[in-house]
Amino acid sequence: MITADDDGSTAVQGGIDRRASRTRQLPRFGAAVGALLCAILLAAEPAMALDISFRSFGSSATMGPRADEYGVKLLQISTTALGEAGKVKFTGYVPTPKIPEGFKTIVDAVGAGGPLAGGTGFDAAYISGSDLNPAWGFIYNSGVPFGPNFDEVIGFLYGKSVDDGSATGLDQLQRLLDGSGKNIVAFPIVGSSQQGSGYFMLPVGNAGSTAGIGLAGLCQQNWTFRYLPPAQYVLDRACDNLVGGGVIPKKNIKFITSLAGSGSLIKAVTEGQIQAYEFATPLDDFSQLFGLPEGNPGTVGTRYLHFPGWHQQFLITYMIINKNVWNKLSPAQQALVISVGRDHVLSSYAENLQQQGAKLKQILTANDGDKIAGNDLVLVRWPESDLARLRDATIQFLNTRVSDAKLSEQDRRDYGKVLESLRAYVSSNNGYWKVREVPNALRFQGWSDPDGKKDWDQNLE
Repeated sequence: MITADDDGSTAVQGGIDRRASRTRQLPRFGAAVGALLCAILLAAEPAMALDISFRSFGSSATMGPRADEYGVKLLQISTTALGEAGKVKFTGYVPTPKIPEGFKTIVDAVGAGGPLAGGTGFDAAYISGSDLNPAWGFIYNSGVPFGPNFDEVIGFLYGKSVDDGSATGLDQLQRLLDGSGKNIVAFPIVGSSQQGSGYFMLPVGNAGSTAGIGLAGLCQQNWTFRYLPPAQYVLDRACDNLVGGGVIPKKNIKFITSLAGSGSLIKAVTEGQIQAYEFATPLDDFSQLFGLPEGNPGTVGTRYLHFPGWHQQFLITYMIINKNVWNKLSPAQQALVISVGRDHVLSSYAENLQQQGAKLKQILTANDGDKIAGNDLVLVRWPESDLARLRDATIQFLNTRVSDAKLSEQDRRDYGKVLESLRAYVSSNNGYWKVREVPNALRFQGWSDPDGKKDWDQNLE
């Protein structure tokens, strides 16, 4: 999981800030959107061009550049549909400014507004969904561990999945923000796929001739983890369960959420700050954890890369806009802002997903050239029995959070609403989800090209 520190810096600095633009495709899509919204446009009041500056929270490959692409796409489509006089432009601040003093969170800063709203905060911001609310935002950002995957959660967010089919999950999100007095409009703009679940100094599952230490062994290591919530809470509870059940005598692992110095995970390992961490997808990992002067996960000792990403089956990130700025947009502009965001969730997910296999292969072969076996990256699967323990800990975490005294009464109440809405949605659809898929082991197995020379399979183990 990638998140931002309070000062606006990402937990990991550096990496490649790549900006990809598919401009040749946009005019055609813009024309289609314009036709689709023709009735709205003809009836709408005249639109005035608006240039909205937004604060971003990260430059990792699957997120920061994708937010910039959203701005490019919206500008081109709004210009196509509404003309120069009605274009909407979202431009990210460079460099990323700190949250101004006097605001506790980025949501507060956007609620106060920036130059367009006559405030001292920001007019808009691209944020991690967990920034929406510390109690329940993670459900809208990365879901719950062992929970719905991307296509399943899209049904929750955009489908009439809440209140007996009368509202969408995003309708519920906006109602919760309004009910807590947040002066913002929130909508998703970027999607990404499953993450890896940790670079560790020892394998949890078996790795070739190296026996896995299992969850019990992991819990007893004297390791400091950079493993962000809710995964941190689940792993911590799973270890406590092993202690409580008499399986292990003591839990030794501990957690930190931010790093001293530059924020580089690799440097933090070399300095002894951490011995285990998760970051994000293979695409993000390769862009942020490799090619650094201090080395890479393999050369510093954290060479065992674990899957599946049980803690995070997707990542959806959001744009939030000050309501006063939002009200400056015409109905047609508002419709385009939302619809282009919905389109970009899909297209960004597609662009991110289509690179993951190649990037995972690059990670696993990154150190092959040095001929040092101890530096090689190794793919490790969590044992199924340990995944079951983590699932049980997830259930405990989710249920006890409803009555967590560390949360405010309103946050507990709102968290309960979101959790129950998601539970009801999963309950009504899980029977189908269980039977719809071909077993993964059979997918593409034995497939070859018409000449029988090229295999469709990719075997990375």
